[in-house]
Amino acid sequence: MAFKKSFFKKNLLKTLLFSGFLIVNIVNAEKSSAKTQDNIDIPKVVSYRSASCGCCKKWVNHLRQNGLEVVDNILEDVSGIKNQYKIPNNLRSCHSAKIGNYAIEGHVPIESITKLFKEKPSISGIAVPGMPLGSPGMEINSHDSHSHDYEEYNVISFSKNGKIKKFDEISP
Repeated sequence: MAFKKSFFKKNLLKTLLFSGFLIVNIVNAEKSSAKTQDNIDIPKVVSYRSASCGCCKKWVNHLRQNGLEVVDNILEDVSGIKNQYKIPNNLRSCHSAKIGNYAIEGHVPIESITKLFKEKPSISGIAVPGMPLGSPGMEINSHDSHSHDYEEYNVISFSKNGKIKKFDEISP
């Protein structure tokens, strides 16, 4: 009888411990899955562009329409900013920005910026070289049938040591 009582207590204790462990893991799993939604914290965007460039203003509006706070700085010459952020010459475009510790060059879409802050890689920034048709700010808004004219393009990452590689691929 004493053996049955001892056996029962041990099994009850194990069952209670396991149940507690299971409940804690279920609760923690719900917390971590809520954090993995696209509700990623992205700092304020500090943008630099020329007053005469309409596509740059459209890019700023693209960021704002997607919930980012943007400080829009209009300069006569943005090349000083590109030099300050150490944007490689072959990746330069018409406007530059800083988001947190990252430099953003050109018509980078919100999806790539979100990916950047989700992954937080150890790089200096990301860029869309040139002005690809269909990138944010370079859309043809007159008719939907023009969407087939949009280009596929790459978002390129760059680092202080000069390493450049594909960060993201954008398809129309």
